[in-house]
Amino acid sequence: MIWTELSNLIAESNSFLICSHVSHDADNIGSQLSFFWYLQSLGKDVEIFNVDTVPRKFQFYKNVDKISNVEPTRRFDVFAMLDSSNPARSGWDKATTIADKMIDIDHHRDNSLFGTVSCVDPTAAATCQIIYRFFKENNIDFPEYVAEALYGGILADTGGFQFDNTSPEIFEIAADLSRRGVNTAKVYKKLYASNSIAGLTVRSIVWSTLKFYENNRVGIMVLEEGILEKYGADRGDVEGMSDMAMTAEGVEVGIFAKPIGSEIRFSLRSVGKVDVGTIATKFSGGGGHRAASGCTSVGLSLDEAVTKLLSLISSEL
Repeated sequence: MIWTELSNLIAESNSFLICSHVSHDADNIGSQLSFFWYLQSLGKDVEIFNVDTVPRKFQFYKNVDKISNVEPTRRFDVFAMLDSSNPARSGWDKATTIADKMIDIDHHRDNSLFGTVSCVDPTAAATCQIIYRFFKENNIDFPEYVAEALYGGILADTGGFQFDNTSPEIFEIAADLSRRGVNTAKVYKKLYASNSIAGLTVRSIVWSTLKFYENNRVGIMVLEEGILEKYGADRGDVEGMSDMAMTAEGVEVGIFAKPIGSEIRFSLRSVGKVDVGTIATKFSGGGGHRAASGCTSVGLSLDEAVTKLLSLISSEL
């Protein structure tokens, strides 16, 4: 990838707002924090804004307190959207008007190339992988805590190096980040093996909602509204539940539904036959990969939204 346009836009601009998609994950957190560090290292005026608050599981990252969910009131020179196939994935209606120029760094195949500068590689396993390449190919040295953020994003978006996007390059990057001081065991424990009692309680409740459809080829679990607040858990405590729905024999698609007010956020996973990335585009701000995607239903009840999803999935089964 040629980085000249990205470097030139950064050089000629002063203020930046970094943003990413709703429903935080390790790749969108890691890519935002690493890009934030880089821009600050150049003396730029930088803020990070996300609609959602950061789950507890990511609080170990340095500078994670810089991610705000308080909507900015000023304009910026550049809006940098990371790990998102389109601005609507931010869940923010001002995403396209807050700045005159946009940076788009992403690895989703359905990326609409919306940026003034778009650095998009659908073959990359994670957006953190793309940012790592940018640093390496431009001889940008970065500290251990940035390496930690990059490693976490790559670890998560490869499913702990389990998914078929785990290439030899991924292992080479992981080795380099380890040499830079990343405690890989610590990152794994924080992301995958540090459950609160509240979190495990909520997971047990979500498991109890599991239902199967389409001759047991689709598994759906629901996080009912108010459950997190009732038990003192947060959204990070239920991350990955869509993957769990796929662990039953014969299940082709796993779905995790999260009603929030008038919206229903869906996380979709597929073992391969069904292209959930294409299905997600049928909903507001939807997009993603063939095997993993997300979307938001607006104005439909849970039953109506699930019926629509099942109809789309049924046509591919």
